[in-house]
Amino acid sequence: MLERSRRARILCHYDPDGAAAAATIAKTLMRKGKEFHITLSSVLDDELLSKFKEEGNDLTIVADMGSGQLDMLERLDGGTIVLDHHKPHGDSEKVVHVNPHLAGIDGVREVCGASMAWIFSLIVDEANWDLAGIAMAGAIGDKQHVDGFIGLNAGLFKEAEARKVLVKERMLSLRDMPLADALSCSLSPYLVGLTGRREACVDFIKSLGLDPEVSPRKLPAKERRTLTSMLAIRMLKQGAQPEAMRTLVEEKYWIPDRGIYADEMSALINSCSRLGREGLGVSLALGDGGALREAEVLRDDYFRQIIGYLHELEKGMFTKRRVQFFYCPEPTLAGAVAGIGMQYYFNGGMPSLGFSVLEKTTKVSSRGNRQLVARGLDLSSAMNEAAAEVGGQGGGHNIAAGATIPKGKEEKFISLVDDIVDRQLKVKAEA
Repeated sequence: MLERSRRARILCHYDPDGAAAAATIAKTLMRKGKEFHITLSSVLDDELLSKFKEEGNDLTIVADMGSGQLDMLERLDGGTIVLDHHKPHGDSEKVVHVNPHLAGIDGVREVCGASMAWIFSLIVDEANWDLAGIAMAGAIGDKQHVDGFIGLNAGLFKEAEARKVLVKERMLSLRDMPLADALSCSLSPYLVGLTGRREACVDFIKSLGLDPEVSPRKLPAKERRTLTSMLAIRMLKQGAQPEAMRTLVEEKYWIPDRGIYADEMSALINSCSRLGREGLGVSLALGDGGALREAEVLRDDYFRQIIGYLHELEKGMFTKRRVQFFYCPEPTLAGAVAGIGMQYYFNGGMPSLGFSVLEKTTKVSSRGNRQLVARGLDLSSAMNEAAAEVGGQGGGHNIAAGATIPKGKEEKFISLVDDIVDRQLKVKAEA
């Protein structure tokens, strides 16, 4: 289908995983001499599909979304390829549907949208192993690096290491800047009482007998161990999840031909995506130096905005029997706020939902944790079922999902999700 086409329409989710997938596909098509047009979106709905249908594209490639809207995609003219990793609601004979769940592979932990796009790229041309860094940036953006890469991701990235297109290092997961700034700017891990509070960071560092101006990477081994231990104690006290504790010291991957760490690329793309500059994130992933400089400015802006919400939620949020929820005016930030909070300081015994009320619709982002999933939580199913009941649509992963519902249906929706989650956890407990 790709060989037959002259030009491809690329549709991906707007988040860092989707943006990295779009960049991977775009780079693949550029190397094949194909033209393309990229759209990044938070939803795949009738309005968007109508625009695509009017264009009369001879090939449409959808990545990091689409498995939940196959019936809609079947209406498009020309060939359609879906490269998704979210839990599918079925399959299709009219759409080329590539999803790891259909092959018994866990799309939550073992492969992301950017990884799927990279696999497609490798099938097109094995020379595309050098796109490993972009794919890893997407996987990190999708939190699949926590506790280390496993499954299909692990196999792919290990081969990329062997080919020297990725170089692995182990270090504190803090930015390479003065220690007080590194702690104050830290979102992963998020440190209650320190993140976003530089003066408190200075006092904390001095209390350990350390220099607030030294870079984390230049700390002597003994001082680095002291800092790591004290940060771990703080995280335990604030209620961080077990897997979140392990983000304090992590493996980082250097991308030699780009001169940047994969997690740094991911953070920059994420800032672009969350602040409505998705195209800039794709340009950054494709290697645009000007985009890199712009993205660094956006990253500081994103940090200021998200810290404001996280600080406010340290005071608490609304709760039902089985779920907790909050309101966030910015739909592109709600998921990040819920995800960071669930990992580092929210009540880990119930999933979190962030509501963003817009002019006609309300966007909902939900996040759980691995302990809740082990107890039976499936947010993809809960979002899909509750949204359908109020005239919306939803889906995603068992641990992270979203929905779009009609404005004014928030109270009914949260009650439905509360009942569904209660049922899910009870069924597992009884089993």
